[in-house]
Amino acid sequence: MNHSILIENQKRRRDVPLWMLVCFAMFTFWQMGFIYYFLEPSAALDGKIPIDINVDYGTLLTAACYVLGILTMIFLPRIIVWAQRVATGVALLSALGFFLPLPDDILRLNVYLQIFCCCLMISFETFLIVNCFTEKSSIKYLTFGYGISVFLIALVQNEIVSIPFSTFRYAMVAALVLLFIFFLRSPAGKEHLPRFVKKNDGLIPPKKMMWGTYLLMFIIALMGVAGPAIAGKVEHGVSIMYLVLALSCFTMYLLHKKANVHPFRLMPVFVGLGGLGFLLMLIATYVPALAYVACGLIGFGMAACMLAPLHGVPIMKSYPSKYIPCAIIGLALSAVLVHAVIAEIFLGAPIALYVFYAVIMGVLIFVYTQVEPFLLFALRRRIPDGETVPATEETVDSEEALAKPEETNDPLSVLAKREREVAELICLGYPNRDIAKMLFISEHTVKDYTKKIYPKLDVHSRMELAALVNRYQTK
Repeated sequence: MNHSILIENQKRRRDVPLWMLVCFAMFTFWQMGFIYYFLEPSAALDGKIPIDINVDYGTLLTAACYVLGILTMIFLPRIIVWAQRVATGVALLSALGFFLPLPDDILRLNVYLQIFCCCLMISFETFLIVNCFTEKSSIKYLTFGYGISVFLIALVQNEIVSIPFSTFRYAMVAALVLLFIFFLRSPAGKEHLPRFVKKNDGLIPPKKMMWGTYLLMFIIALMGVAGPAIAGKVEHGVSIMYLVLALSCFTMYLLHKKANVHPFRLMPVFVGLGGLGFLLMLIATYVPALAYVACGLIGFGMAACMLAPLHGVPIMKSYPSKYIPCAIIGLALSAVLVHAVIAEIFLGAPIALYVFYAVIMGVLIFVYTQVEPFLLFALRRRIPDGETVPATEETVDSEEALAKPEETNDPLSVLAKREREVAELICLGYPNRDIAKMLFISEHTVKDYTKKIYPKLDVHSRMELAALVNRYQTK
């Protein structure tokens, strides 16, 4: 169903140049690098943290920033880019303050100011990816951009090369300058945001895809918290994990760019390797040498966590609700709290903890296989906008070529118009009841159309139908 809101929002999505995406990715380096210097005593080297920081205060401030970010996305979405400009500018001035001989109390307040700006902008990063970027830009950012930032995060662990705080200050300022450039060049204003759906717009949310994706993102967020925590139990484990994660991000980027392999296709592989890493951590309690291999495999699993914001894009393309980025951030915060409870439950029983997370990774693979066909279809579905496609160098206009029948990668082209509409809504995960409402027909009629569609395409279920279309779209 090509609703006017979906057509309008498709036109508003921005294709961002790669160099700007790299600037934007410096947010992750600034965020994680700063956390490892100030909020992770277990990762600290002598002289790494210049003053004592109350981690409990930092945790409360982080939670408050998450809530503030969610409220801003709900009630004041039009100021998001301006808020990012202000927060980045304040963080940059704060970072320059670390070069001054400030008293400890002022220096400590400066650290909390960094935490505030950093955690507030986590929500806004997800907001931009889900609402404003094209699929192509989102993938480039979450693979190539994250690959660079994650590699830099590995360096600031002080395990590959020694980076004292006096040097890290320069890296932090450089990252914030690049981030500030990105936000200055990003368009601001209501006209650059999606048009959010309202109750009387006639759109119905794809509940199966939506709730399945939310469950998927919660488990992914849980893995994103557990991975570094468990790798941190091994000397040099965090550095190994992040280096492998950077390699995984670059691999996804190259496979997508050169072989048109969507990162979603690689998720089961990376998640499976991550699950194997948790199991190897169990074995490493008896064979310590395997601990490094386990950390590397967990790094592969963490690659799936990097793609979490991308899962919000297909939902937004099908049902543009302003609550989708809020739900993603809320799930991430919930995952942090749940991991804290799990770690407390398994305190003193690391083997049980490793088994628990290995099982969770198995659950993640199962949930993903149930949702992936609908996500891929929603991402790749072309919403007609009535515009003429301009000619390119690849346009073929010879008489011989024109005489040949048109080739298409769309198996739905064999269907009648109404059958195609039903098939597309099935591929988006809509049940018969909702399809009937959206097309103003009865459920019985939907079932009749379904009985005609399946034999024509030689499929036997909704997942098979979505998977068939996705296979053709990748050719």
